[in-house]
Amino acid sequence: MYIRNLNILLAEWVKVPVDGLPPMLDRKLHERLVFTNPDYELRHNRGEWIGNIPAQISCIKQKGRSYLIPRGFFDQFLELCKKFQVPYKIADRRRYLDPVPIEFHGELKNYQQDAAEAVLEHDCGTLVGGHKSGKTVIALYSIAQRRQPTLIMIPKIDLLEGWLRKIESFLQIPRSEVGLFSGGVHRVGKQITIGHTGEIMHFWRNVADKVGYIIVDESQRSPSKVLTNLIPNFDCRYILGLSNTLERRDRLFKLIYFYLGDVVYTINERDAREGRGIIPGKVIARPTQFTYPYNSRADYQEMIRELMLDADRNRIIADDIQAELEQGESSLLVLSGDDDQEKAIKEELARRNIEAESLSRYLPNNQKRDGEDATGNHQALPPGFHARKAPVLLLSPRHLAGYSQAIKSSVIFLAAPVYFRKPLAAAIRDVSQNEDASGVHLKIYDYVDTKVGILDNYFRMRSYNYGVHPDLLLNAGEEESSDRSVQSAAK
Repeated sequence: MYIRNLNILLAEWVKVPVDGLPPMLDRKLHERLVFTNPDYELRHNRGEWIGNIPAQISCIKQKGRSYLIPRGFFDQFLELCKKFQVPYKIADRRRYLDPVPIEFHGELKNYQQDAAEAVLEHDCGTLVGGHKSGKTVIALYSIAQRRQPTLIMIPKIDLLEGWLRKIESFLQIPRSEVGLFSGGVHRVGKQITIGHTGEIMHFWRNVADKVGYIIVDESQRSPSKVLTNLIPNFDCRYILGLSNTLERRDRLFKLIYFYLGDVVYTINERDAREGRGIIPGKVIARPTQFTYPYNSRADYQEMIRELMLDADRNRIIADDIQAELEQGESSLLVLSGDDDQEKAIKEELARRNIEAESLSRYLPNNQKRDGEDATGNHQALPPGFHARKAPVLLLSPRHLAGYSQAIKSSVIFLAAPVYFRKPLAAAIRDVSQNEDASGVHLKIYDYVDTKVGILDNYFRMRSYNYGVHPDLLLNAGEEESSDRSVQSAAK
C-alpha cells in the first residue's frame, strides 16, 4: 500500500510529483485528462481532411518531475486520492488579497440563495442556468461574500452594459470605479474589473496580481484557448464559470470542468420562471424623489423610517388615493410600513376630507401583530370590521397576508417598499378575486424610490412578479404623472 504523503502544491496549477505517484492513480489521471479531440473525430468519421488537428487533447502537462493539472480538476483529483488511499499534504500558494469593502444590496430568490450557497462552498466551480435565470445576480452576491478584488471576463462586449448596470444597482459601485480592459482601455478597478477575453489574453500580466477572484461569463462560448491558455496564468483563490448550457459548439465542455471547476449548481428552469407574472392587473409605477445617504445595511432601518414619514412621498400617495375616489372607487387598500406611516397618511387624507381607517383598530390585542394563528390558518375578521364606512383601509403586508380571504378591493397602494414573498403575492391576488362572479381588474400603485439603489432593486424584483419590464413600467408611470400634473394645473 502507498504510504508516503503526496505533496500537492496548489497555485495557478495543481502541481504533483511524478516520482512515487501510484501507477493506478497516474493511469486514472491520464484517462480523465487526455481525451479524443471531437473535431478530429468528426472529420475522421466524415473522411474529411484533418490537417494539423491533433487526435487528442491533453489537459495534463509534465514539467520536470512534476505534473501540472488544471485547478478546476482539483476536487476530482482529491477524490481519486481518497479512492486509491493515497495520503496527501497540500501547500496552498493561491493568491488571497486583503478584503475589499463590498456589500450586496438586494434580496435573492429562494433558488438563487440555494445556488449562491453551492457556489460559495467551492473555491472553483461552474454555475449553469438559462438566459435570465439570475446567474449575474448570484455572481454579484458571491463577490460581496468573498470580498476579493474580482475580474469578470466577458466573451462579447455586448455583455458589458448589463454587468455595469447590475454592479451599480446591487453592489452600489459607480461604473466610473469599475475597471475595464476593452478597446485599448486598460484600467484595474479596486473592487471589480471587467475585461473582454480578447483583451485580457494580451494584457493579463497587468491584472493577474491584483485579483483574488475570477468570473468567466458565458463560459460555454468562450474560446477554448481562454480556458486552456489564459486561466492558468492566474493564481487567485476563487474561480467561477457562468454557463447558459452544458453544451459547447466545439463539444469541449470538459474544458470548463477542468479549468473552471465542476458544475456546483444547475438552475431549474421552472424555479427561474416561478413567480414571473403571477400578479395580474394594471401596475402604475410612480417614481418618487425620496433620497437617503444609504451606504450599508446598518442604514436600512433609519432609511425606511424616514421614507415612511417623508411628507412629499406621502402626499403623492394621497393624491393618487384622492384621484381613485373621484373616479368612483369605494374600497381602497393601502399597504403601509408601520403605525407612524399610517398616521401620517391618514392626516394627509384628512386635510382632503377623506376618511381612512387602520385594520389594527378592529383587531384584538393578540391579533394586532399577526394575521395568522399559530397553525398558519387565516383568521376571520371581527364583525365590526364589515360595518366600517371609511373608503380607505390601511394595513400592513403581514395583515394582508393573514386576512386576504376576508378583504376585497380592486385598487392597492404599495406605500411601503415591500418585497413580494409568496404569502404576500398570493394575498394580493386574493383580494382582487374576492368580488362577485363578475370579477374585477386589479390596479396596483407602486411607489418607486429610484434614487436609492436597494429600493430600486426591490421594485425591479416586484416587476418580475408583474411580468412587465421595470423600465417600461417606469416610463409609463412618468407619462401618467405628467398627464395628471397638466390636468391639475388646468383645474
